[in-house]
Amino acid sequence: MNDLTLNLLVLVVLALLGGLVFFLVRRTKAENEQKIIRLALKNGWQYASIREPLAWGLRLTSARWTLEAISRSSGGETAPGSSDVAMSTTWQAPNPGSTLLIGERTSSASPGGMGERLTLQVLRLALGADANGVVEVSAGSDAFRQKYSIWAQKPADLQLTPAIESALLDRKGEKPLIKRTSAGLFLELRGVRLQKADEILIFVQLGEALIAA
Repeated sequence: MNDLTLNLLVLVVLALLGGLVFFLVRRTKAENEQKIIRLALKNGWQYASIREPLAWGLRLTSARWTLEAISRSSGGETAPGSSDVAMSTTWQAPNPGSTLLIGERTSSASPGGMGERLTLQVLRLALGADANGVVEVSAGSDAFRQKYSIWAQKPADLQLTPAIESALLDRKGEKPLIKRTSAGLFLELRGVRLQKADEILIFVQLGEALIAA
């Protein structure tokens, strides 16, 4: 076998492998989409596929909430090895109330120190004008307080049920951000687009637990 024949054989094998990988990826995506559609039909939700020039994903809508799992591209050029695609999953319900924020604990801020000032900046960025008057609240188990911090405008309104605490502690990977403002109730995963039916169901169940709390 000469070098030319060998090179052609390698190219054919690589093309076949590439085609097989492409087929398997497309089939997996199609199967995941069908599972989500069946989940929506089973629960009486509306399913919509999002296909826009710079955004793609899905939207689920019920009588009480809306969920969007989306990837967005800026459409601009990127440096080699980088990506301009931002992913997110957001569940929201029109249930406004006193300001509440539950998110992953990153550090312990000492009063008056740089950590506290940074925390206040993050709160204002996340909550806008609704950040006024929020204070940190100590609630939940020791394990919960080690992983999450809670900020509330009216601590007496906080309802951290065992179901909510358990769902947050059991969450693997990126921790969700729970936010309630005058605009409504939000549950966010930044940098993550949920694509599997079982993951979406767990996320929705957490949102519904927040409504019921």
